[in-house]
Amino acid sequence: MTTKSKRILTGFTAIYLIIVISTDISLTGYWSDILFSMIIVIITLKVNFTSSNEKRWKTLLSRSISVLCSILVFGLIALHLITPFSQNSFKMRSFYFENIDERLFNAYYKPVGAYAGGQGSFWITESPVYFPVIEIQKYYNPTVHWDFRIKEWEGKPVDQQEEVRDYIKNEILKQN
Repeated sequence: MTTKSKRILTGFTAIYLIIVISTDISLTGYWSDILFSMIIVIITLKVNFTSSNEKRWKTLLSRSISVLCSILVFGLIALHLITPFSQNSFKMRSFYFENIDERLFNAYYKPVGAYAGGQGSFWITESPVYFPVIEIQKYYNPTVHWDFRIKEWEGKPVDQQEEVRDYIKNEILKQN
């Protein structure tokens, strides 16, 4: 790999991680950011440690940036796993895709179990029509009082897609 492409890969990795951590912009899907971050950091580490640049300071800088990025990614993952309630982070997440008024929305639901304050966390993101690979968070409710996993309510079947559409129309489209 050329020196220029190694610098581009290292810079892309650092910029990507800064954007994902500090903004509401992410890749579409819940696990995609976690998996893509791990893959890109491993590739960057491998590329930067298999060969060196022509100048020692460039080699040291690119290796330092890739090590810092890997510490950040794997440190955040490890920190998330050692919390007392980390088991809840792997519970089923519902994913609902809706196309309303030529806009693309994704809704996610994470049940919280027996904790106080609702049935779970619920958030809605919007993907740009011309670049649906990313999504921007538009709505977040950490204590939603509706369980998006149920199939029926008081003996009647529940259409969860309709519930999501109502949230999008009431919480996002009416606010704009």
